Amino acid sequence: MAAPLIEDPSFATRLAKVEIDLENMKTTNLRVIAAVAGGGVPGAESSMLKIRGTEIRQELTSLTRRAMGPYALPFIEEAMYEGYADEPVGPAEAAQAAAIYFNNRKLSIFGGSNEIQKNIISKMILGL
Repeated sequence: MAAPLIEDPSFATRLAKVEIDLENMKTTNLRVIAAVAGGGVPGAESSMLKIRGTEIRQELTSLTRRAMGPYALPFIEEAMYEGYADEPVGPAEAAQAAAIYFNNRKLSIFGGSNEIQKNIISKMILGL
């Protein structure tokens, strides 16, 4: 029998890193809120939050897909329509894991691509 996924050093490292990233993002959010409450305006932090937020969401869906294993892959077109009553392949929460992962890849593109956000940060912080 295979060891639990959490015992895989690569998976455990990725999971720990995303937890740290979420805590860092929370702290940055609080800093931005405090600055705005004090009469300031969000600066480069808002662009940083957009970039990190998309990267974190993409990593979370990647980890979810990895945790679901082969159950994250099946695509049953009929299951997309109302009235589908067949049993899901694998755990119910795995049914859309791959679709959500691929859908979240667009997050680094819409709403201001991450590359544009990086340019904004460069201009604001470095004055370029």
